[in-house]
Amino acid sequence: MAELARTIKVDPAFAGRLIKAANGVFSRQRPIVSVQEALMVVGIPAVRTMALGFSLLSNYRKGACQGFDYTRFWSSSVIMAQAMQVLAARVRMVASDELFSVGLLARIGELALATVYPARYGELLTEATEGSDLLELEQQTLAMTHSDLGTVMLMDWGIPAVFTDPVRYFERPLEAPFAAEGREMTIMQCLILAKHVADICLSKPDVQRLLIGKAVRLAAHMGCTREAFVSDCNEIAHQWSEWSKLLQLGDVELPSFEVLSGIESGIPQHRMPPVESKPINDAEFSEETTPDLRALLIVPDPATRERLSKALNEAGIKVFEYSDLDGFMEHVLDLQPQMLVMDVEGDAPRIGRLIRALRASRLGRGMFILALLPSGDEEYVSAIGAGADDFFIKTAGTAVLKARLSAARRVVSLQQELEREREDLRYFAAELAISNRSLQEAALTDALTGLPNRRYALERMQQEWAASHRSARSLACMVIDLDGFKQINDVYGHDVGDMALRLASEALRRVLRSQDVICRTGGDEFLVICPETSEEEVLACGERLRKEIDRLTVDNEDEALSLSISVGVAVRNETMANAGDLIKKADRAVFGAKRLGRNRVMSESDAQGNSEDVSLG
Repeated sequence: MAELARTIKVDPAFAGRLIKAANGVFSRQRPIVSVQEALMVVGIPAVRTMALGFSLLSNYRKGACQGFDYTRFWSSSVIMAQAMQVLAARVRMVASDELFSVGLLARIGELALATVYPARYGELLTEATEGSDLLELEQQTLAMTHSDLGTVMLMDWGIPAVFTDPVRYFERPLEAPFAAEGREMTIMQCLILAKHVADICLSKPDVQRLLIGKAVRLAAHMGCTREAFVSDCNEIAHQWSEWSKLLQLGDVELPSFEVLSGIESGIPQHRMPPVESKPINDAEFSEETTPDLRALLIVPDPATRERLSKALNEAGIKVFEYSDLDGFMEHVLDLQPQMLVMDVEGDAPRIGRLIRALRASRLGRGMFILALLPSGDEEYVSAIGAGADDFFIKTAGTAVLKARLSAARRVVSLQQELEREREDLRYFAAELAISNRSLQEAALTDALTGLPNRRYALERMQQEWAASHRSARSLACMVIDLDGFKQINDVYGHDVGDMALRLASEALRRVLRSQDVICRTGGDEFLVICPETSEEEVLACGERLRKEIDRLTVDNEDEALSLSISVGVAVRNETMANAGDLIKKADRAVFGAKRLGRNRVMSESDAQGNSEDVSLG
């Protein structure tokens, strides 16, 4: 089962189809996202049928869209999937298998557009390489973007919004409506970083050097040190190399992340090689980590600019000066200031539009904007209506300016304090999620043996019963009793009894097949669930278990205690109404095995026959 899930994981469309099938045919309170879980619900025969009739990787290794790099698409999808799985261990908010699926399927919309509109989409890709924005071109030409189409496909497959919404926005994060502390924001950050890692792996060395600085800063924003990020990237690249061989995607040249990131060359973190100055979609994540306030000052007049700069510096605010609006958004995205001081004189309508655009973005919503006005005329005061927080008339005295800046600093400080509290809440929420998951695991695990407990056994049995009923495949189970366990406890003590249970559970787990599930249901009793297993096969499996336990001995000072088990097996048939009936049949069989002398394997039908023989005798 694990090997099959590993193989399916690397085909985005097949993984999506499997998840859709699992969500469509089995009613659950929680939607299925993990390939492993979907595989368990749908069942191997159904997956085999799907695989024979559908494999997008085989059919679309090459395609009709001339401008679409199919090999790069598959490689990038696999790298993003592996990166998301590795990042899951960092964020500790989402299961790794689920993030693997999200990373694998995040760009499926690109392949869909290349398949449906091969000629036109090829032209759009050519235009995009010449500097145009691909998403904008898609929207103008096809009335949809690959992000929107991919999101709709994921929704159709039954993947919940907490995963589909980050897919929609990770290539345009400034438009994302996510709360800073939410899971959607965390998943979107992981997708952005995973895409960067994929681009680094698939780019030429000169481009890699431009991308690595941005990736390191993104990782730092997520609490990952440079050394840890490089270690993660090496693991991702190694996994990608293995998958490339398996999928015949060509030879892989692994980048040296140590050299690119400056670890081996001794470049300190604050002296990283410069990155592109043009804005990139993930620019909402700041390079700055210091608590100092930053102000962007855009004032044409040198004298006024100098006066304002001096007042800001005296207020303890770090100033970045510019004389005009050229590259306004680039400056904002690059510096991410907490304050923006703008001279409205000259082009008030344009400045009003810029302020409104800034307020529409997540980055600009919390920025304090101080409009510098030549007078109190309505023409200029309209900047306040566009979204400025306060205004200052240039002819006012220095005392008034300092009072305005002091108020602005107080507002910004309160916003920063609020953000720190949100970070603390986000941290506590993550810790709580981890604790809840640990408690859930503890609630489903037997403390002594480490095996799943009775609660888990009953839940899993219900799942397997439903899957068996739906797909008309066989289902067997075994009830195992440790012979003479009460006598061991009474004569030698509970510590020896605990030792016997641990040894027996380890031996049973060691001998069982990978698809079988063994649980300790109480005392000296174990339940083994055997999907897709006939009566002959489950009897043979039970006999292997019996022989393995028969070889065990428990060392008790100078005496070695022998162990044995009695095994009762049962196989699902049409006379059984539910999973409880199947367990009862196996329980009757183990009772029959004990009655006939223990240390044996017996089916429910054999137990009935022996019972009749005993009564006739």
